[in-house]
Amino acid sequence: MKKVATTIGIIALVAALAVPVYAYGRGGNKGRGAGIGPEGRQAPCVQTLPNLTAEQSAKLKELRDQRDKEALPIKNELAAKRAELRNLWLQSDQDEAAIKAKHQEINDLRAKFQDTMTEYRLEVGKILTPEQRAQLQSERPGWDYRGDAKRPGARGYGRTMTW
Repeated sequence: MKKVATTIGIIALVAALAVPVYAYGRGGNKGRGAGIGPEGRQAPCVQTLPNLTAEQSAKLKELRDQRDKEALPIKNELAAKRAELRNLWLQSDQDEAAIKAKHQEINDLRAKFQDTMTEYRLEVGKILTPEQRAQLQSERPGWDYRGDAKRPGARGYGRTMTW
């Protein structure tokens, strides 16, 4: 009887410790939405438009693939530059000019990435009909690629275009 009680106790303890892990979800995105990548290749509201034609879906897929092809190298370079900047800040004798130069490189990459995303959104707008664009705006006003920007304390740049 003591073995059964111990076994049940261990199973209950393991289950209690496992529940928060499963509640957190896959990946380390911390509740900011799927983002750009295999799980979130596009803003969810564009994917779920009920009245997309087959031709529109094909064009959107082609646009997503093109955007990913252009944006991924920029994102990877941006991550590398951020790591370099972090290392510059951690040095005991900080080089002010090097830190400022690296910071400027990061800002240039951010602008390049934003230009890529802006081009993508403009191209998506050309594919959708005016009714579909209106539907996107009415379904998710203020939707941001990182989450719902209207929520208090939400991260992100605030209200942006939905597509």
